[in-house]
Amino acid sequence: MSNNTVGHILEELEDQFHALQGKMGKVKDDYVQKHQKEYGQARKKVQSARKRFEAAKLKTARATAEAKRKGTVAAQNQLKKASAAMSVLGEALSEAKDIMLTAETKLKSAKPFEKKLAARAKALAAFEREWAKKEREQEKQKVKRAAERKKQTAVKKRAKVAANKSPAKKTAQGVAGKSPAKKTIP
Repeated sequence: MSNNTVGHILEELEDQFHALQGKMGKVKDDYVQKHQKEYGQARKKVQSARKRFEAAKLKTARATAEAKRKGTVAAQNQLKKASAAMSVLGEALSEAKDIMLTAETKLKSAKPFEKKLAARAKALAAFEREWAKKEREQEKQKVKRAAERKKQTAVKKRAKVAANKSPAKKTAQGVAGKSPAKKTIP
């Protein structure tokens, strides 16, 4: 009973393994594309933040020049606002760069992982082909051995029948051909 359970569990695990490999094969194709898409989005955000930061930088430079030229309170307030906006945009740019670097790192790690999954799938497919080939060969050998046994059994039966016929003939001939035993009188 234990052997049946072990065999059943092994078969179940084998089925689960193949199902998991199938899922991994399907996901593998989207894996790098997903990370590529994330990296592209992060890169666009960095470029957008950089443009806004550059615009704020120019605005701050103009506000600085205006504040120096006019020296009014309104110009000073404009300079403070522009500086604050540039500071906030600088932080946003820094955050966007960090996100982009993280996405780039994930993408770089995803590419070798995809290669690993592809190599694993290829090796598993080759193994499955070889295993199927081996099983076909074993089945052919089994059929061949069965045919050989059948042939040998038939040869043995014919030899046995021939052997049985031969002694019977000799016995019948021996009995018929022999003269009755002479009785000796003492």
